[in-house]
Amino acid sequence: MRSSKRRIIGLAGAAIWLVSMSAAFTIISIVMIGASVPRWVLPGVVIAAAVYIAIGVRVIRGALRLPGAVPPRSAEERVMMRRFIRVVIVEVIAIMAGNTVFAVMQRLEFIVPLDLLIVGVHFLPLAAIFQAPRYYALGGLFCVVSVLTPLLIPAGTHVGDTGAWYVVPSFGCAVVASVTAAFNLREAWWSARSASGDRP
Repeated sequence: MRSSKRRIIGLAGAAIWLVSMSAAFTIISIVMIGASVPRWVLPGVVIAAAVYIAIGVRVIRGALRLPGAVPPRSAEERVMMRRFIRVVIVEVIAIMAGNTVFAVMQRLEFIVPLDLLIVGVHFLPLAAIFQAPRYYALGGLFCVVSVLTPLLIPAGTHVGDTGAWYVVPSFGCAVVASVTAAFNLREAWWSARSASGDRP
């Protein structure tokens, strides 16, 4: 089993990554939609992401101040990392291959749903690798949003100035990722408090 300190840092780091990627895609979507988006939405997304990241950094700093150094990775943890790297490599290859196929077919509208579907699938083995059951829900919901978007929204539908098949799955998956990040931070926060001797 991984050390408490390493798990806390891992949970908070994953939350920061989830929020950063979600915020980036949300901001791009908002910009592409154009003037039909209320002016407060963009700064609201930026502020919310900044708050998330600040909490994540604080949790990591708190974990690093816990007694004892972060121990070297155990044999079990090294196996975890090798499995994680393999999953990410397969994910990247799948995204590149899928994007190439749809680009050649000139069906670019499928690229975002496909990419998010692949990202969702990659979270399923990560849930087992990192012993984080919430990643099953994260991956499953990514897949549901990605599949339902082209099934329920007619091709060519627009939201503002851009295609709905881009912004709908981007927004939907961003919400799912942000909620997952919140649960990660909550677990990491209380774990750090417990490890430091504070009662939750």
